[in-house]
Amino acid sequence: MSAEFLIWYRYSYTHVFDANIVRFFVLFKLISINVNNLSLFWCRDEVNELMRNTPDGTFLVRDASSRNKGEYTLTLRKDGYNRLIKIFHHGGKCGFSEPLTFPSVVDLIQYYQKKSLAQYNSKLDTRLLYAVSRYQQQVAMEVDIDAVGEQLKLFHDQYKEKSQEYDRLFEELNQTSQELQSKRTAIEAFSEIIRIFEEECETQERYSKEYIDMFLTLDNSFCFAYRIQSNSGELQSTVEEIHNSKKMLEEELRTKALAHMEVDKKITSLKTDVVQLRKIRDQYLLWLSQQGTRQSQLNNWLGIRDDEEDPYTLEDDAHQEERTWYVGGMRRKEAEELLKGRRDGTFLIRDSQTQRGSFACSVVVDGDVKHCVIYRTSTGYGFAEPYNLYSSLRELVLHYRHTSLIQHNQQLNVTLAWPALSQPSS
Repeated sequence: MSAEFLIWYRYSYTHVFDANIVRFFVLFKLISINVNNLSLFWCRDEVNELMRNTPDGTFLVRDASSRNKGEYTLTLRKDGYNRLIKIFHHGGKCGFSEPLTFPSVVDLIQYYQKKSLAQYNSKLDTRLLYAVSRYQQQVAMEVDIDAVGEQLKLFHDQYKEKSQEYDRLFEELNQTSQELQSKRTAIEAFSEIIRIFEEECETQERYSKEYIDMFLTLDNSFCFAYRIQSNSGELQSTVEEIHNSKKMLEEELRTKALAHMEVDKKITSLKTDVVQLRKIRDQYLLWLSQQGTRQSQLNNWLGIRDDEEDPYTLEDDAHQEERTWYVGGMRRKEAEELLKGRRDGTFLIRDSQTQRGSFACSVVVDGDVKHCVIYRTSTGYGFAEPYNLYSSLRELVLHYRHTSLIQHNQQLNVTLAWPALSQPSS
């Protein structure tokens, strides 16, 4: 290894928030520290704490658990999770895999600061952007608020773009669902019509020979026999036409069903992107607000005019106050009684009676009170995996104040708009 080890970092701001240390890295700098004075050992809990709530691209280097000389582990933040990548070292070279091409860890880090790790692993489509160092607090550093603001704008624009695409696909999914149901109903109707016509054909065929034999004994019998045969042929032709129409409709149904499945897959993929981008954007927004950035400047980065409603404002309101919507151990019947007659979007959150440690959200939808479980997991609160990402019930409530619950349940096309205890009961 080189006698000098270079430490990359961006400005590190440390703030205790809800018992979590939040760090963001702002201004790129480069310093040189003697490797003999540099400790690269971090325990797992320490790494998890340091990397918590950091943006994608945050990284640190530590000794490999194997403790083989010259080998390290790169911990990289990607998609809200810590990814561990082993750095191999032998023969004077290092790298993530054979053939090892980098003269030192420093060269490897410098390379992947400019190039995406996707060339090593397609799932790691990010660069090494923000480094964590034990020594960063010993160095005088300056904050580049504008640089962070531009990052906020970037993530917010990506979030809006993905959200709009999600909304478009969701509308398309609903439309195709209706079309599929309409075609299924039509096919059922065709099947019933075919059954009736085929029964008629069987009846006519059964009696036609008897009638023809009878008419042949009468004068002008040929005319009557011809009519019977003609009617039978027309009826059979009609049945064949209905069969063909049904087959065409069934083929259209198969094609539409395949298209519906593709849209559903895209929506599932987009859900994860939208949630992750919102989480990253909110981290930047929170940090900038804590630095005293004016709301007008935040609005500018978010593309919100001053005369518009700001859905991302951090001002205290009814949703910020748990006492306006959290009712503790209130029972289901009591919740329904409290919400009876309230406007759509009125909600409360209570302790779940059936799932210990979880919660229940009771909300008015189309005049009725609906209930859904809020899970509390190791990754956070949420209505379903993989969206149990909210650090608190308050954060969940603030998000679904502007986001419909329909993505989790087709019957819940509503937002958490009105805290039940902040408004009059009538």
